[in-house]
This record gives sequence, structure tokens and C-alpha cells, in this order.
Amino acid sequence: MQTWRSIFLGASELPRELSAFELEAFFTFSADERQLIEQRRAPSLKLGLALQIGFLRMSGHPLDAFRIVPANLWRHLGAQFSVVPPDLASLRALYRPGNTLFEHQQLACQVLGFRWMSEHQQRYLVTLLCEELERTSGRDRLMLFARHWLYEHRLILVHDSLLRAR
Repeated sequence: MQTWRSIFLGASELPRELSAFELEAFFTFSADERQLIEQRRAPSLKLGLALQIGFLRMSGHPLDAFRIVPANLWRHLGAQFSVVPPDLASLRALYRPGNTLFEHQQLACQVLGFRWMSEHQQRYLVTLLCEELERTSGRDRLMLFARHWLYEHRLILVHDSLLRAR
């Protein structure tokens, strides 16, 4: 079950640096995704939506507005959309007061097919975790199993403490 993607599943923030492979895998976009991103009028909104889509693809979790974005990621996104990237900026600086952050998080979920887990899915996951517990020892391995299952089913990954509470 361990894959190269596993280290990012459930992450709530960007790593300080991303490799060229990671930039390509998570932050390079399909034609449909590019079209949606290009529809944003302001360059900063293009970068914001691209960042949300890439981070959701990487972690299975929406990115909040308080994180610093690595410079190499800004440059990568800027090059893709012909936008001059900021030298160093947090996502918060990109979004002005309003609903744009929430709108971008929702659009990222829609374009990638992610949704919040239903009550029925929660119960099913608990059943699967109980079954997996019989085969697996260790909380970390169980949490990794849950993160993979959620990601594979395009369910937004919740914080580990919420999974442990189930």
C-alpha cells in the first residue's frame, strides 16, 4: 500500500520545497483543468485556483489561506499560466477578504471529484478499519490505510485526530 504519494496524504500544509517530479505530478494540469484556471480574470486568482487544485491532488485535503508557498512552486505555476509569480507570499496574501478562497476550494473539489464523507461512508470506513486492525498492527499503518481509502474514493481527507476518534 505504501506509494510515493503516501507521504503527502492528509497533509495540511505545503512542504518547504517540492522536487521537479512532485511539481510535475501534482501541479501540472490537464486541458480541462487549465481551461477552468484560465477563466479566472486576475493573475493572482489563476495562481490561487491552480494551487488549490494541485494541493488537493497532492494531499486529498483543501489548502487553507495561512500557508507559505515555496518559491519553486510559484515559479512553476507562473510559467504554466504566463503569470509573474510573487517572490514570496502566503496564500493569505493572495486572497482578499471575501469568498474567493472557499470558492477555489470548492472548484478544486469539483474538478477533481472530491466530496465530504457521508455518514454511511463513515460507518463503512469504521468497519473497514476494524477488519484491517485484525491484519495490521500499529496505529500509523491503520491511519495510512484510512488515508489511502479516502483518497481512492475521492473523499476529502479529514485530520487524523478525527479518524482516530471514530
